[in-house]
Formats: sequence, C-alpha cells, structure tokens
Amino acid sequence: MNLSTTLRTAFQVLAIAFLAFQASAKAQEPADAPMKNGIIVLTAFEGDVKISSSSSDQTQAPSKGAILKQGQVITTGPKAKASLAFENGIVMEVAPSSKFLIQEFQQAPWDVAPEKLAEMKSEPSKSKTTGFLEYGDIITGVKKLKPGSSLEVSTPIGTAGIRGTDFKTSAVKNSDGTPKAFTVGVATGEVGVRSAGGSDSVPVPAGTASTVTVTPSQSGQGGTIQAPTTSQLSAEAGSSILSSVSSQRSSGQAVFAQAVVAAAQNRESASSSLTPEQQKTLEEAATKGDEAVVEAVQQLATESPAAAAEIAAAAAELAPNAAPQIASTAALASPSLAAQIAASVATVVPSSAAAIATSVAQAVPSAAAAVAGAVASVAPSSAPQIAASVAAAVPEAAAQIAASVAAAQPQQATQITSQIVESVAGVDAQAVGDAAQSGVQQSTNTGTSAQPAPPSTTNTNPQIPVATPTPTPISTPTPNSTPTPIPTPQATPPEIRSPR
Repeated sequence: MNLSTTLRTAFQVLAIAFLAFQASAKAQEPADAPMKNGIIVLTAFEGDVKISSSSSDQTQAPSKGAILKQGQVITTGPKAKASLAFENGIVMEVAPSSKFLIQEFQQAPWDVAPEKLAEMKSEPSKSKTTGFLEYGDIITGVKKLKPGSSLEVSTPIGTAGIRGTDFKTSAVKNSDGTPKAFTVGVATGEVGVRSAGGSDSVPVPAGTASTVTVTPSQSGQGGTIQAPTTSQLSAEAGSSILSSVSSQRSSGQAVFAQAVVAAAQNRESASSSLTPEQQKTLEEAATKGDEAVVEAVQQLATESPAAAAEIAAAAAELAPNAAPQIASTAALASPSLAAQIAASVATVVPSSAAAIATSVAQAVPSAAAAVAGAVASVAPSSAPQIAASVAAAVPEAAAQIAASVAAAQPQQATQITSQIVESVAGVDAQAVGDAAQSGVQQSTNTGTSAQPAPPSTTNTNPQIPVATPTPTPISTPTPNSTPTPIPTPQATPPEIRSPR
C-alpha cells in the first residue's frame, strides 16, 4: 500500500469516526427533549419584598433559597430589592419600587448536579422565559442561550428580546398610573426592542440604550406609543449593570446551587410518583385556581388512598398557598397516612409547616402527635411553633405532641415545652415537660427520630407550573417608523391580572 492510499484510508476512518461521534452527540442533546417547568431561586432579598400570585391577592413572606414559580409577582418597596437565579443561568435583580411578574420559565431536562452547575459557562439546555415589568427596574444577566431558546421581558408599552447579554430594563409610569416610558440599556451583547403593537424590533447593541415613550393625545385621553429611539449608554450606567450582575452571580451562587439541586431532585421524585392521568388532572386543576386543586386532590386521593401522600405533595407544588387545605383533604381520604401526608406536603412548602401540621391534626385528631413529630422532622427550625400550634388545635393531646416533637428534635425540647405551655390554656405544664423529656430519652435510646421520614427528604419547594401566554419571538430587523395609537394606556395589562 503506497503513501497516498494509506492517507486516504486513514482519512476515511477519521471521517467515519467523526460522523459517528456527531450522531451520538446529537442523539444525546438535551435541547431536543420536551421542556418542563424550570427552577427559579430567590437567592437574596432585603427590605419590604412581597411575593404574590397573579391570580389572587394572597402573599407569602420571602425567604432566602425559596423556589419561585410561574405566575408569581415580586413587588419591592422604596428601599427593597430581590435577587433571582434561574436554572438556565439567568440572574435578575428586581430593584426598589418595582413590580415584576414571572410569566413563564420552561427548560429542557438536563443533569442538574453541583459539579455541572459549577462549570456552567452557557445555558445547559434549551429554554423559554417570559416576564412582565409593570413598573420599576430590573437588571438581568443572561448566559449565552442555545439555538431555539428565547427570553422576553415585556412592559405595558414595549418588549425586549434577548439572546445572551447584561442589560437593564426600566418601566416608568405617570402619576395617574398610565405608562410613560420603557427603556433598555445594554452593557454587553445585543437586545431587540419593539414597541407594543409594532411588528419589527430595533437592534440595541452594547453601549447603547433604546427608549419607547407614550405621547399623550391633545384631548388628554389615551396617547400614542412611539417607535423606539436609540441613544448612547453612559459608562457609569454600563458599569453599574455589570457590577450588579457580577455581584448577583458571586453572592448567590452557593444558595442557588443548593436550592436548585434539591428542587430538581424533588421535582423528579414528585413527577415520577404519579400516573400520567393523575398528573394531568392536577395540572388542569391548577389552571383554574387553588380551590380546583383541592377538589382534584379529594377526588384522586379518594380513588387512590395509598398514593395520597404523593398526590398531596404534587398538588402542593402546583398550589403552595393551599398547602394546608391540600394536606388535610388528602388526610381525610387516607387517615392512616396522615403523618406521612403532612410531612410530604411540608417538605414541598416548608414555610407553611406549622399550618400544614395543624390542618392535618384538626382533620385527623387521633394522629395529632404523629403528625406534629413527622412535620417537625422535615422542618426542624419550626419545631417549637409546630408543637404549639398543633397542641392548641388538639389540646387533649398536648403531652403526646410534646413527646413526639421532642423525639424528632431533642435539642429543642425546652423551647417545645415552653411554647406549648404558653399556647394552650390550662395545660398541665409539668406533664408537658415530663413528656418532652420522655421524647428526648426515646430519641437518645433509638439514636434517631421516632417519626418516620417522608418519601422525599428534600427540604425545599419545587417548581410550580401555571398556564401562561405564549410570547411572540423577537426578531431584529429595522425600526418601525409608524407610531401606534392607543386609546388609553393601562398601568396593569390583562397579563398581570391573570397570565393564563
């Protein structure tokens, strides 16, 4: 065999190997998989921050490491701010005096593991993200998105479409609440901006800003949305954006990694424990509101009492504000699993652990002590509160509750005793104290908590799917020169009231 033949043969072998590798890599590409609800973590907050649902007036207290959901609204006071981190690497700071709605965050499955998160240089899998800024400012850092991914931030009068960049979005309103202006300042990368009603978008490169304004009509009723105009972004503004993004990534990394891994495990466990029909029933109910979810839990748990804990946990993911009612409804359908149901739901919504335990104990009083101990085992920081709340609801079982919770958290026996005594009128303090010490002794003798562990030991709440509108992808051709008339700009568009 001469040299040319040898080289030709070697080249053919290499070509075949390359094509085989390419086909294998393509077959394993996670972006081809169907997208599911992604995970969003509240990595930090300060000041007056409120988290609510776009479909109701209910609010929940923020907590570091909490999992946020589609359909939730973050509202900050004049001296407050909140930092969010998305599973695909996006970070976002909701600045003071702002209101931001998480409309949708979907992502293709990928290997969510600590080492993968640490080495994530770009988006790990395809995603789709939309948000609505009613007023105020958000600063966003986006890792390079995969082909087919999309990210849009909308305001009442315009929308920004992003590929991978660091930018600031501002929405200003008039004193009467109507929209006044929308500005996007870009520090790195490029953003496409279009005015509401416009068919084209304007490319906004790094170092520039684009503004959409509303010109009031002469009659004072309504106004006209103008086409975007571009200007230079000051060096100070660009530096401030980059500094914020860098700070969010560095300060929130540990919280984000811990929360997103735990939530991913919980998400996988919950989604795999139900039948497709059960999951579909819950998801359809979630689009109708919390009451519909509770009704679905009653139906499903009655039909499958052995799966009541899994059904309740999955339902709590979809409607966390209704977690206590979900848990008690499932417990009524399957009383023998009351403690397991309460612990499973508290694992998903740990911030409501005491309310969940109390609700289940009221539904199944005979299981009050077991319920309190099981929930305390998955929400240790709330153990005294859990004991006091359940004992107040079922005072005849106060001593047994003290023993059960103290067995689950022996190091908190003193606080458990004192809070029960303070919360339950006429309770025998000596009997409660002795019972708590008995629980401590039981824990010491066995070396573990006396309460069974719930199905999932992940102490964080996973992602919640909420039906949201499908955004229109942004393109970046030429500016739309035709102003768009609007009869009366609204400060709160239909999406902010109900993203469905």
